[in-house]
Amino acid sequence: MDNINRKIIAALQQNARISYAELGKLVHLSAPAVAERIRKLESAGVISGYSLKVDLDQLGYPIVALVQCKVFRTKEREFKAHMLACKSVIECHNVTGEQAFLVKLAVQSMKQLDNILESFLDFSDTNTMMILSTPVDRAVPQTFYD
Repeated sequence: MDNINRKIIAALQQNARISYAELGKLVHLSAPAVAERIRKLESAGVISGYSLKVDLDQLGYPIVALVQCKVFRTKEREFKAHMLACKSVIECHNVTGEQAFLVKLAVQSMKQLDNILESFLDFSDTNTMMILSTPVDRAVPQTFYD
């Protein structure tokens, strides 16, 4: 991974819709050279896709919570299926420690959150934390660009 690829990735992180010509100006390469580097990064699996960032509050989902789930021993398969089926789940991570899963939910009301948490009780004990703000939101550690 050379510095040019790092700069390309940094620019794509900030604006995935940036043109090859604009990227080329940033890294001092031609647009076709940038396109080829991006194609190679995609082929190697370094770039696995492009996504859209949205403001959940603006979309009508003002409540975002993290839920630690201690899944009951024989219920993990059912729990995972429930997470996939639950439309308010936007992330679900299998993590180390006593609380084996960390789930991120976005909901429209506290009543909706309460109902969802109640549905988790068939599979796990839960501990819920409300997200008040997100002062840091990075996809790649800052040290990658140094």
